[in-house]
Amino acid sequence: MNNKKLFASALVLSMFFGLTACSSEKPEDTKVVEKKEEKKEEKKEEKKEEKKKEKKEESTDVVLVREISSKTYTVTIPQLTSFYTPSRDGLEVKTEVGEQQISYTLEDEFGDFKMAIYVNPISAESAEAYANRINEGFKDDESEQYKPSTVGEFSGFRKVTTSENPSFKCKDNLLLDFASVDGSAVVMSVTVEQFYDTDTTDMEVAMKAILGNMKVEVK
Repeated sequence: MNNKKLFASALVLSMFFGLTACSSEKPEDTKVVEKKEEKKEEKKEEKKEEKKKEKKEESTDVVLVREISSKTYTVTIPQLTSFYTPSRDGLEVKTEVGEQQISYTLEDEFGDFKMAIYVNPISAESAEAYANRINEGFKDDESEQYKPSTVGEFSGFRKVTTSENPSFKCKDNLLLDFASVDGSAVVMSVTVEQFYDTDTTDMEVAMKAILGNMKVEVK
């Protein structure tokens, strides 16, 4: 009998300690779990907001506001890489808005290729009148004169010059009566310069892209 009592007592004690051990391994507090989940959701939202900001920065328009002869010219162009892809890979694109013009520079890290693009409004009654005024100074040199020309669907007066410099420089400038937002004509100058590379295929492609994505407002 005594052995049975001792066995029963030992069994009770082992069950008691077993229950105590199990109860000590409490599941994680539900509030702690909820907080962790909230932090995860907050991080997800923060990442989403960061991506949205990055997209906004990438799609931000380039805007030039210039005062000319008591008029305010507002030239708006989307980020260059959003509508123009150079045929060359690995070019670094820089954008600058000065007091008079919007400038783009596309250059590779080895210095083997460089293209510069300049866009600016001009105070003149028409592109033809402005071109003729400049041509007056080059009556004896037709290579320096502006001539009627078409770039894509845009017509104007164009001058293309090439330097004999060993580094090679080609300059293509188009003067045109550009339709403003309200429908009136605005004289604009779009210039593309290229250095070091004699393949000038990209120059006209870049000019067409600029003309097709440019908006001008005059007040």
